[in-house]
Amino acid sequence: MNLKICTTEDIDALIIIATQSYVDHYQYLWKDKGEKYIQANYNHTAFASEIVDEDIALYLIQIDGINYGFLKLNLHAAFANYSTIEGLELERIYLIKKATGKGLGNAVMRAIESIANALTKKVIWLKTMDSSDARFFYEQCGYVVCGATTLKVQGIYPQFQRQLIMEKLLS
Repeated sequence: MNLKICTTEDIDALIIIATQSYVDHYQYLWKDKGEKYIQANYNHTAFASEIVDEDIALYLIQIDGINYGFLKLNLHAAFANYSTIEGLELERIYLIKKATGKGLGNAVMRAIESIANALTKKVIWLKTMDSSDARFFYEQCGYVVCGATTLKVQGIYPQFQRQLIMEKLLS
């Protein structure tokens, strides 16, 4: 497994893998199957602005040069009693369906922890859909539920608006 840090040359690949992985796992949340969300968030302009943002790191998740997912980290994200210096947010980890259940997610989570440790972070935190099995995956990786929030985005079915907030403290 390789995490390839994204540059502007990777935007087309990001659009393809982000769209596919989102379709594979999150269409059920949306009245329009996520079309508006995908168009708004997984386009050239959106990815270009994230790539040049020094507080964001985008990675393609690859095996033998083939893209199986992507990752977005907010490198300086305050959380609870932790400052921007101490906190790292895992905003997105998306794998295409055929890559799930093969240990790739665990490898990515270990790599994220290595990145956080290299940046001397004290906590990694994330939000996950309450309706998703991802919660159990994160718990297996040492994350604990520490709160909840509600997505107030038009087009999501009301029963799927709840997100869990999870954290992992680093030593």
